[in-house]
Amino acid sequence: MYETYFGFLEKPFNVTPDAHFLFPSAQHEGAINILYYGVTEQKGFLLLTGEVGTGKTTILRSLLNRLGDKVETSLIINPLLSTVEVLKTINKDFGCETTGDTVKDQLDVLNIFLLENNRKGRNAVVIIDEAQNLSMEALEMTRLLSNLETSTHKLIQIILAGQPELQDKLADKSLRQLVQRIQIFCNLRPLDSPQTENYIQHRITRAGNNPQVAFERSAIREVHKVSGGIPRMINALCDLALLAAFSRETRVITKGLIREAAREIPLYVLNS
Repeated sequence: MYETYFGFLEKPFNVTPDAHFLFPSAQHEGAINILYYGVTEQKGFLLLTGEVGTGKTTILRSLLNRLGDKVETSLIINPLLSTVEVLKTINKDFGCETTGDTVKDQLDVLNIFLLENNRKGRNAVVIIDEAQNLSMEALEMTRLLSNLETSTHKLIQIILAGQPELQDKLADKSLRQLVQRIQIFCNLRPLDSPQTENYIQHRITRAGNNPQVAFERSAIREVHKVSGGIPRMINALCDLALLAAFSRETRVITKGLIREAAREIPLYVLNS
């Protein structure tokens, strides 16, 4: 709606995860690098955690882009599945045809695929987003996947990504064997004030076509104060502020416009 007015090729502050707009902060780049290392070096279990809206899904999509076709991948974005359904989803993503309906049936088919995949010199990774929603049984099943290995390395790498509640689940004594197998730990933190300013400028620049818009310093400070440095909330505030600026025919984003935008966002969203 306002793209042409500001000179954007696309909206800079969509809340939908988009690897094209990944903010190259030290922690975000570091998370991608360490996850890439964990997958390519066949470390088995990897854990990525962070508050809602800190960029976990964007990091996972960027990781998939970096892995390309060098690694067989399975991405589960709806973990509200039974144990068998999780395994069926993994096998389907890997192109395996299965007929059985038991955990053993699915694991047997998966093991055959992974052994053949390994014979070809290829790797495989399963990425489970929103993993805090996995049942305890499904989490324990992921430990069984790590038993699929040769004498020298894991046949499959597993990335569990989720909110801090995932760490609470993993603290359960019944999952201690799973936790002991996690080799890589990444935790995303909210952005600080300077990072928030850089993040806003980065999104504007990535939207392209020499955009004509300026955020006052007081506006940026207000964005950080209201959003708590959570990228998704920064996006929501800035998008509404740009819409308000467009309606007033101004290209300067002020503290007042940010406060106006904040009033448009439900409190339960700001406090989530």
